[in-house]
Amino acid sequence: MEEISVAVSIHTEDEKDEPCLNQDTSLLEFVRSEEISIASGEDKGELLLDEHSDHTYAAKEQPFENEKTCTLEFDCHADFFLAPLEGTEQQITQEIEIYAVNETHHEHEEACLSPFQTLCNLLQVSISDPYILSCTDTEICIVELYQISCREMSIKLSVIIDSNFCAKIYVHRKEVSRDNDIWTGLPTKYDSVEFVTKLLSCLSCFSVCVGNPDEEYQYITPVGCGISDKVANTIRSYREGNFSATSGTLSYGSTIRSVHCSLLVKGKRCSQCLADRRMLRKRHQRAVERHNSPPTNFVHKTVKHENMSRSNLIEKINQQRDEIKSMSSEIEKLKRKCKQEILQDGVTLDLVQNIELKDLMSTCNDEFKKAYPDPNSVQRLFWEQQCKFETFGKNGMRWHPMIIRWCLYMRNKSAKAYDAMRDSGFIQLPSARTLFDYSHYTKSALGFQPDVTKMLHEEAKKLENYKNYVGLLFDEIRIKEDLVYDKHTGELIGYCDLDSISNQIMNLEKAVNDSKPTQVAKFMLVIMVRGITTNLKFPFAGFATNSITADFLYPIFWKAVSILECSVKLKVLFCTCDGASANRKFFQLHKLDNSREPVYFTKNPHDENRNLYFISDVPHLLKTARNCLSNSYSHKKTRQLWKREKDISWMHLVRLFEEHCEQDIYSPCPKLSRTHIDLTAFSYMKVNLAAQILSGTVANALEHFYDESVSETVCFIRHFNRFFDCLNVRSLFEGRNKRNPDLDPYTDVNDNRLEWLTTSFLGYFEEWRQNIENRNIAATATQKAAMTLSRQTLDGLKISVKSITECVKFMLGSGADFILTHHFNQDPLEQHFGHYRHKSGANNNPTVYDVRNMMTTLRAVGSQALQPRRGNISVNRENIPVDNTKLPRRR
Repeated sequence: MEEISVAVSIHTEDEKDEPCLNQDTSLLEFVRSEEISIASGEDKGELLLDEHSDHTYAAKEQPFENEKTCTLEFDCHADFFLAPLEGTEQQITQEIEIYAVNETHHEHEEACLSPFQTLCNLLQVSISDPYILSCTDTEICIVELYQISCREMSIKLSVIIDSNFCAKIYVHRKEVSRDNDIWTGLPTKYDSVEFVTKLLSCLSCFSVCVGNPDEEYQYITPVGCGISDKVANTIRSYREGNFSATSGTLSYGSTIRSVHCSLLVKGKRCSQCLADRRMLRKRHQRAVERHNSPPTNFVHKTVKHENMSRSNLIEKINQQRDEIKSMSSEIEKLKRKCKQEILQDGVTLDLVQNIELKDLMSTCNDEFKKAYPDPNSVQRLFWEQQCKFETFGKNGMRWHPMIIRWCLYMRNKSAKAYDAMRDSGFIQLPSARTLFDYSHYTKSALGFQPDVTKMLHEEAKKLENYKNYVGLLFDEIRIKEDLVYDKHTGELIGYCDLDSISNQIMNLEKAVNDSKPTQVAKFMLVIMVRGITTNLKFPFAGFATNSITADFLYPIFWKAVSILECSVKLKVLFCTCDGASANRKFFQLHKLDNSREPVYFTKNPHDENRNLYFISDVPHLLKTARNCLSNSYSHKKTRQLWKREKDISWMHLVRLFEEHCEQDIYSPCPKLSRTHIDLTAFSYMKVNLAAQILSGTVANALEHFYDESVSETVCFIRHFNRFFDCLNVRSLFEGRNKRNPDLDPYTDVNDNRLEWLTTSFLGYFEEWRQNIENRNIAATATQKAAMTLSRQTLDGLKISVKSITECVKFMLGSGADFILTHHFNQDPLEQHFGHYRHKSGANNNPTVYDVRNMMTTLRAVGSQALQPRRGNISVNRENIPVDNTKLPRRR
């Protein structure tokens, strides 16, 4: 125990003006008012230090005259004197009074402090190594350091206690989560030294998670950067800075730590960092394998340049340069070798032999060109591909897109026949696995598919100026009511599935009518994009329906228009469909006035300067007109067509056939047969039968063999014959070859055929209506309606004539050189339906699954798909041009 001597001045009674200990003056002011000097040696006073009050007292070198000295011995770390007091009784009493005043002063100060400041003062006494205490008016900070050297240190952790006595722990400047085990059993408020001491005691039981400080992993990511998760695409770990940390005998700088690291653990590292350690080990192993493996050869890789890094692109350019240089050297070497071989072993031909050899080679070449004169013919292409296969083999063969399309079409017809033809060895064809990648480039699904839109957009990029005007064809095909399990998606295919808006409407109707929640589809609605001046025929979307209605068709149609106009950048000018009641009602939904005339156009919302025209399919109109004629005094006998006091009767045609065509050797109508006359349910649907019965040949025969009684029947046939010729122009040269100017392409907006259609043809039916109204007989409205064509047929004729004439004029005014009106018909869609029914043989009622897959295949086949010979459209067997456009393939 250190012994300290203190000299205390005791004033006499004469010194009443001096400050007294019993007064209210503080002890500190009293002591500082005295003359104090530090004593040294035996002749001087000793130093007294009270650590609790931070007060220092010192005696003078020489005591005053009336003063006496007493010696006190005490422990400087005790709250009171431990040694016995020496001196006179008066001196001892005076010293006790000084201590009592000092204690009273401290109690007064403590009563004025807040609980938070009191805790700060108490912690200043209680906190010891290894912690450092720092206090402010609002928080208490307790810090633990990493001791690197005498001059270097870094913060290991810190405990922050705010003015509300809530504690937070920060490890390496990152807050410890409340889910950490360290908080288990600890209080929520730390308002006493006991609770703070308990927290620090718990901290001593935990250690800082070391993460993954291995030097071999630090190159994976730089300091401050993270490593992303390949599945969730989020940051899973990061590399923290250098804290010069230590953990036992382990010293480390930077470490890779999980973003969910516990920071404080009872062990070496937390479970999250341990999981990241396995990930880092795998990445390091892959990096080592890449480093030890030979450099990647980018020359023959098929990776897109947009998916390669800059360093890889530079490496590829360098490799290509080296390969070109190497190949050039190899070519020069082979040239020198061939030249040397020719000089050594070559045979020199004389003039005659040289001429004969040239003639032989030219003869073979001429024979080949004579067999296939067109260098772009499919026959020559097929022969070249077979020769190429023999040279490169099956592994090095790259088939031409036209061969791929043709093989897809053949395999779609019959997979067994295609495999037998390929396995026979007579010809070499692509394997089924190769074809699968092309036919399944897009997902087989109903509705509007993004991949299909992208595929159509690639086709649209090739079209410029007026060639990007298209039309929409839509119709339904009857399918089998069946459910098919899709093994790829696990779905049952076959239920009704329309557009999202239409599905909601359908569900609402089912809820109102208490019908079945799901219905098996009976029809398939197919939407096709048809080019006006191009050969574009693209099946855009399909929907499984239970017989479409106008309210369901409306949102589907306009969504298709929106996608084509906005995403694909095609301009929709018209839409074509048959005369079904749902389609007619769909047209009427766009009516803006109360007129009785049918609607044939509406404003295009994507272009205010362009209308969108409605067209009723011309071949269907021809069939309905023929059907009305067939029921006039024949078949169902529901009509008695009459005009200008004469009948228009089917019996006139029956009489012509039976008297002059059926038995005569030289028939005036060679194409006319009993099938044309005696119509059945199947023959009612055939367009060619209707076109041949309403032809100019039949009209000429009637006019030649009979009197004026058949004149109105002849006039009826001639009008529809020219109507069909004008609106079914299919080729640039058909009119010239058949010597029929009505089949010539349209090249002038003032073409007289356009005027005839809008004036003479439509005026013929207006005159017919007036004749019936003015007929002087007592007839009901139903009887008068039976004297002319059906209202639906007449409306369809008006819609089609007005719309097609407007479209022809618009396209010619937009820059088109010529227009073929066949492109406004629905024949491509009928051809498409024929492929559905011919899949894998006769399949008149395909399922939704079949139709869905066939649409995907036919998008890849394109124009290679030949229309069926016995289909409901005219067969066009013109040579197919060779298309070198690369087909997209599934990767």
